[in-house]
Amino acid sequence: MSFKAFPCRSRWEGLFAISWVLLIDILLFMWLDRRLTDWLSFVLLVGILISVPLLIHLIYRTWGAFNLSYRLDRDALTIHWAATTQVVPLGAIRRVIRSGNEVGGWVPWFWPAPFVRTGRGQRSRRLERYASRPLPSCLLLETDDAIFALSPLRSDAFLEAMEAYHRLGPIEMLPQERRRPLMGTESLLDRPSMWLLGLGALGVLLLFGVLMTLYPGLPERLVMQYNSTGAPDSIRSKDSLFVLPIISLAAYMVNGIGGVWMAYRKQRLGAYLLWSGTLVVHVLVLLALFSLIG
Repeated sequence: MSFKAFPCRSRWEGLFAISWVLLIDILLFMWLDRRLTDWLSFVLLVGILISVPLLIHLIYRTWGAFNLSYRLDRDALTIHWAATTQVVPLGAIRRVIRSGNEVGGWVPWFWPAPFVRTGRGQRSRRLERYASRPLPSCLLLETDDAIFALSPLRSDAFLEAMEAYHRLGPIEMLPQERRRPLMGTESLLDRPSMWLLGLGALGVLLLFGVLMTLYPGLPERLVMQYNSTGAPDSIRSKDSLFVLPIISLAAYMVNGIGGVWMAYRKQRLGAYLLWSGTLVVHVLVLLALFSLIG
């Protein structure tokens, strides 16, 4: 039996915010396309890139604000929120509380869907909020190690169904767990992995930033290669310099994806080597860039 959650007002606010971010990105991209290449163009490019994780965050939490629901059967309560599925076996629920005291205040990075988050509840147990309303308006389901805050639209019918299923008893004993796409991604990228991938991304931005900042002062034609006698052998437009940071970007993407695949296959050392190799490519490309424009 499925139960919808109370409608969350922030879902429409989330759609409004997504529309504004997309509109600003389009305007920035149009401005970037019409500008000459310089340091301000790089700033605009960074602004567009920074908006990508913000958009992903807004889209994901807005999706969750729209699809939050609860499903009851004889075995468990199953909570659906965005791509997350939380399973709570009915036999693990020790107590039901019709309302609770609010813990903490409004946290901006949990918006939209501000009442879906993890924190600390009574007796230092984990407080798992899967709700669209504050705690005083929620049902609290208490287990041995966590408290789950829910906001079903028909709370009385929800409690009656849960009690009826509990009396019937479970067909299968299920573990209390949280299911997400690509199970195990929480441990897929450890701290060294995040550092290596982050430094790789910063390296790509550094290469584009250096080139775009120096670009207006470079001559229109540059010597790219010399022959054995030291005479210019290849003279090209300065636009061809962008091949170098593009090579770094390609190395970052290929090695990044390959490293994630190896980490998923538990080949952590191979992943570290791939990601470290990207940093070596960045250094070599930077040296090549300065040798051509120096």
